[in-house]
Amino acid sequence: MKTLLAVFVLGPILQYNIYNTRQETEAWKKRDPELIHYTHSHQDETIEGNILKRTILVRLVYGIYHRLRKKSAFKEWWTTVHYDWVPLEYILTPDETEKYIEELKKEEERKYFGVFVRNKERPSSVAPGCVVAIRGTDVRNLCDIRNNYKIWIEMLHTSSLSRLLEVVILRLCAKHGYSNVCVTGHSLGAAAGMLVCRRLALKDCPVESHFFNPPFGTLELFMRKEEQPNMSSIYGDVGNHMRDKVLHAMGDAEKRSKAFAEFKALAASKWSPYLYVNEHDFVCCEYLSHFEMTADRSIEEDWKKWFSPEISRNFLPDKETFHLIPAAVLCRIKNYSGTRVSAHMLLNWIDPHIPCEVKHVKLM
Repeated sequence: MKTLLAVFVLGPILQYNIYNTRQETEAWKKRDPELIHYTHSHQDETIEGNILKRTILVRLVYGIYHRLRKKSAFKEWWTTVHYDWVPLEYILTPDETEKYIEELKKEEERKYFGVFVRNKERPSSVAPGCVVAIRGTDVRNLCDIRNNYKIWIEMLHTSSLSRLLEVVILRLCAKHGYSNVCVTGHSLGAAAGMLVCRRLALKDCPVESHFFNPPFGTLELFMRKEEQPNMSSIYGDVGNHMRDKVLHAMGDAEKRSKAFAEFKALAASKWSPYLYVNEHDFVCCEYLSHFEMTADRSIEEDWKKWFSPEISRNFLPDKETFHLIPAAVLCRIKNYSGTRVSAHMLLNWIDPHIPCEVKHVKLM
């Protein structure tokens, strides 16, 4: 089972990164900040503002990618859109710095995220005042592969990335106010950002969130999609028995009740993150079906919308769901001429002219 999962998770990631390495240089041709002002004449100011904000946020995330890879002039990704980099030691208190010293050492090595504050040179009215930008997977880092695995088993909250990210965002919110902080990320970074922002929303402190190609995939979901007789030919009756045991283990009534209470609390918080989803991207396309209501069942009856069954109570007793949310602003790419691997590229979202359907979706 571990071998199958490794192939399924790592294979596409490796292919994506090889493709991305060749193609990402095209983004440098589009780095002229004036390009983000190009819009179609029929678009109103709100749509233009959303496009401008999207392209700004993509640039900040690209800056984190290129900072890790030590690309030349990587700072231009944020300086050209009038943001300043803020070191983490200027954000955390001395006590927090001491408490999270190990997480800070790992972040210095792995360079997962950065904090940016808009400067006053030529600020756009739609540009967020303070942004936390989080990169996605780099296959050269084993810790990234481990964190991708943690996404699948819903244990990402145990990563040093999530722990440090949460305390940094909380400190920024305390200083600037929740309404002035924006969190954005791509792929793995989107998952980590969603985890932390979901927690904040449950505390009735919703933060503006923009997540590009956020993963919607768990081991349970993968097995549910593979509910086919051919498992017998691979694993025999034992395999089918184990699969059925996993797929139908809904947990006890207390856990289901807690999960639905969280789902209702998220709805009450009015948190609606922007989810940038390419329907041809296997990593995130499940969000499209997630936000489709089941005709013959109420949301409370349709428990798969808000409750993720336990895979193993013995080995994963403290897993935490991040992807099951009641509302979002779904930004969807329908028509795409690239491959299913290139569909996951952050580069797709930097073009202000890309055809994108935007819809506010709610399950309750």
